[in-house]
Amino acid sequence: MHRIRRLSVALMVAGALGVAAPAAASAISVVTISGATASFPLVSLLAQKYVKTHPKKVKFKITQGGATVGINDVAGGRDTIADVSRDPLPSDPAGLVFYPVAKYAICVITNKANTLSNLTASQAVSIFTRKLSSWSQVPGANASGSIDVISRTSVAGVLTSFQTLLLEGKKVTSIATEEASEGLLKQQVENDPNSIGFVSNYQAGLGGVNVVSYNGVPCNLATATSGQYPGVARFYEVTKGKATGAASAFIGWIEASPAARRIISSQWIPIK
Repeated sequence: MHRIRRLSVALMVAGALGVAAPAAASAISVVTISGATASFPLVSLLAQKYVKTHPKKVKFKITQGGATVGINDVAGGRDTIADVSRDPLPSDPAGLVFYPVAKYAICVITNKANTLSNLTASQAVSIFTRKLSSWSQVPGANASGSIDVISRTSVAGVLTSFQTLLLEGKKVTSIATEEASEGLLKQQVENDPNSIGFVSNYQAGLGGVNVVSYNGVPCNLATATSGQYPGVARFYEVTKGKATGAASAFIGWIEASPAARRIISSQWIPIK
């Protein structure tokens, strides 16, 4: 049985993190953003910097929930921008415009006690599709017993990107435990010695888990930036129709500002 946890997290950015906009400042634009948990740390940092460099111009409300949630919220007119951690799909609502803002790597992780150093593409596919179900079948694994696959819920763009880039288009086993956010998935892997999962390089870099190489290539910012690591996906800001107003200004700033590029380069990969 799947174990699905619900996630409800919001970040308000208005002039400075945690500082509400003055009630009288009616001219301040409000940009609401929902979607991918993987891009939440990056977009939060970008929004904080933007309001500092554009005082009394805009405030942001940023919530998580998954890429599909963000896309549906924007398509339905409930939010201004969707954070999306996968490429556009034919099933996406019509009329959406995808603006690529950064790239990131997707890393396979295990519990710290299981110092598995590498998986081939074939091994990764076999583990996550449950063709291999015991750690005794995996060379180099320190764990024993059944392999506990930890995945994301179906609304997660990282799940789609992971399956496309590192599982040869195969789907993660339906008996995997599902988590609603990157943080919850990582926490589950930290707590379960027999577990295996996948997160963005940002989450993997926070420590607490063993990061597994893929086909002999380590998953980190350096190998992702150089193009050596194959599991590199894109973050998008998505709007209903062409971005206008405050949303257009913010996205344009992300695309062109040296300050935004420095933030992206710190732990992610710029588009250009």
